[in-house]
Amino acid sequence: MSSLTPESAQDLAAALQDAAAKARTVTVIGNNSKHLMAGPSAPADIVISTARLNRILQYEPHDLTISVDAGMRWADLQDTLARRGQMIALDPPFHEQATVGGIVASNSSGPLRKGYGTARDLIIGMRFAMLDGKLVPTGGMVVKNVAGLDIGKLIIGSFGTLAAITSVNFRLHALPEETNSFLFSFPDLDAVLRKRDALLQSVLRPLAVDILSPPAAARVGSRGYLLAIRAGGSRRVLDRYARDLSGSEQLCGSEDHAFWSQIREFPAEFLHRQPGGIVLRVCTSLSDLGKLLRLTSSTSLTRAASGVSYIYFGAWQQVPAFWQSITGEGWPAVIEYAPEQVRSQRKLWLTSESNEERAFAMMKSIKAMFDPHSLLNRSRLYGRI
Repeated sequence: MSSLTPESAQDLAAALQDAAAKARTVTVIGNNSKHLMAGPSAPADIVISTARLNRILQYEPHDLTISVDAGMRWADLQDTLARRGQMIALDPPFHEQATVGGIVASNSSGPLRKGYGTARDLIIGMRFAMLDGKLVPTGGMVVKNVAGLDIGKLIIGSFGTLAAITSVNFRLHALPEETNSFLFSFPDLDAVLRKRDALLQSVLRPLAVDILSPPAAARVGSRGYLLAIRAGGSRRVLDRYARDLSGSEQLCGSEDHAFWSQIREFPAEFLHRQPGGIVLRVCTSLSDLGKLLRLTSSTSLTRAASGVSYIYFGAWQQVPAFWQSITGEGWPAVIEYAPEQVRSQRKLWLTSESNEERAFAMMKSIKAMFDPHSLLNRSRLYGRI
């Protein structure tokens, strides 16, 4: 196996073209912070790292846009933007280690998805290298870009199985003047869901709304079911939140930032403590959220305004019973993080058999268009592609 660290997008594209011409398999990585996600990486003849693609290519602070290399560390990028009072409104885990390309390829997100959406909502363009040596641009540096099909949407979340991302263009947001947190603890699930429903039916538009199960709440020093709400804006706006959310525990300033950093890094901290741990991601409607959470006493953390729940298990032996309990509900579920042994031997995607086959049939047809000889990041898409 050989390793390459190209210094330009052109060099990366040339390396892919050379590998394809020689029918050599390729694995593309950033900082490898996503190695426990999705499918296992099949052995490859060549490993290409984007570590040297780490520049800001174009920054238009007045237009709220930026273009950056895929290998740039996410923490460095956000620190640079913060000095101008701006941010990319995406807060995925592994903040210090992750690269731009890894975050986009895995479609990672965090608590801020309630207020701003996911990578697909914040990316306005990108460039990627294909196995034929071409560098393909898609989108641009304009926030409202509606010129036809955006091929970049296929690349987001594809775990590098279609092409190698070389640069990404983001829309930016201003950092809120201030952010405050409002925490409610409840002894039972019904009570926390009623409070969540009342919040979503109100005029308030928080940045984040998460529900932590009792074991998860204990990790952040709370008890019972915890409803965590984050708001941002002027002092006048935050005073309105304080009035409408009276009775909550309020966190301001450094306490607010520390709390949400802990929530953001919850999976990273869990996997550090429990190397054999499993994180299962389940998507439900908002009305089905209670039904899902009643099926498990395991640690869970839920994006309570989006219907995305993360269930934490200490070992694989705890997963099959829960997996079986949600079979037939129609809730898409995937193994988000797991050790290599689990990901190489177990089914990682749960949906109805007919839906699964249709989904993967479509994915395989797209894969064949980009990579007809299946050379790139083999097995990374949940062990199936």
